[in-house]
Amino acid sequence: MFLGADSVPRSTKFRAPGTALPTERLDRVRRIVAAEMEASASDLGRRLEAGADAEEVLLRGPDLSLAWVADFAEATVKRVIRRLPADLIGGAAVTRLDRSLTHPHPRLPYRRALRIVGARGWRLPLGEDLPPAAQASLVRFCGLLPVQVLFLPGQPHPASAASAHQGLSYVLPWAGEVARCELAAPDAAAGVCRLRRDRLVQFLLGLERPPAAAGRS
Repeated sequence: MFLGADSVPRSTKFRAPGTALPTERLDRVRRIVAAEMEASASDLGRRLEAGADAEEVLLRGPDLSLAWVADFAEATVKRVIRRLPADLIGGAAVTRLDRSLTHPHPRLPYRRALRIVGARGWRLPLGEDLPPAAQASLVRFCGLLPVQVLFLPGQPHPASAASAHQGLSYVLPWAGEVARCELAAPDAAAGVCRLRRDRLVQFLLGLERPPAAAGRS
């Protein structure tokens, strides 16, 4: 429920709504993002799989731990930032992304995240996902850094992750959830981590909304 929650003013360093990127530039960023996400998994002996649509990729495994996927997700985002040439993303984007590269990304238990956004006007009951505007309030509270909301064993977590024993939701400033990882109990089925390439591109380039899937208008 919204009770006067603060809005997050869009930085002047972000492109105005409706401003399109040249297709060639956007495609180059897409290729780098896709390649570096694959390489990040491959370097750890893992393989990404195709997801439900062209922008989603999956990481599966019977031996995933919460600490491992949290480290993997953060390292992957930072790896992609490092690999993007400044002349490709622009000086304003380089400045905006520098703190996300040089600072650790906060990791907050789900219950604490609810308390934080509750103090900023969002009265959300246990079991409810953070809506996009509440996510924006959370990352603003954390200094506009990417934030991982952790679902801990034996503690409340969103109803949308009811089958998970533990996991996380990884939220990027301005772009929303880039990853959702859900890990079953150790003696149950393998865990899965879903990552969104379009959300990462949106964050990197400061786009108003996720870019349309490759090949679409």
